[in-house]
Amino acid sequence: MAVFNGTDLVLKTIAEAGGSEFILAHSTSCTLSINVDTIDVSSKESGGKLDVLGGLKSFELSADGLMEFAATSTTKPQSLNQLMQAGTAVTFTFALATPAGYKYTGSALVTSIEITGGTEDASTYSVSMSGTGALTQTSI
Repeated sequence: MAVFNGTDLVLKTIAEAGGSEFILAHSTSCTLSINVDTIDVSSKESGGKLDVLGGLKSFELSADGLMEFAATSTTKPQSLNQLMQAGTAVTFTFALATPAGYKYTGSALVTSIEITGGTEDASTYSVSMSGTGALTQTSI
């Protein structure tokens, strides 16, 4: 079994139309959640047990990181905010920084961006995205 260091797992996006893919800068964590809704098909013949069918499949992405406010920032929450305001989907890749095994790719709508600055604390950002369309797993 090849176990890897979670530090190597990154969320890459393309934040500008025609732009190139980049890793969300200063990221401290990233998450991909893959879900399936269930449809209750229980009946009197179920013997008091829950019976379900698979329904809609969905996925969500999130990332947290350290915020940078320079005009030439590579953090890109400002670009993601522009896409969120326009309702434009973000193209993403969720994979190891050094390609190995497989990667996930797809499109997602930015659903929230949070920028936080506590007293005597590092300024941080959080971004959440909801998948639209298919999530593709590809061998590398």
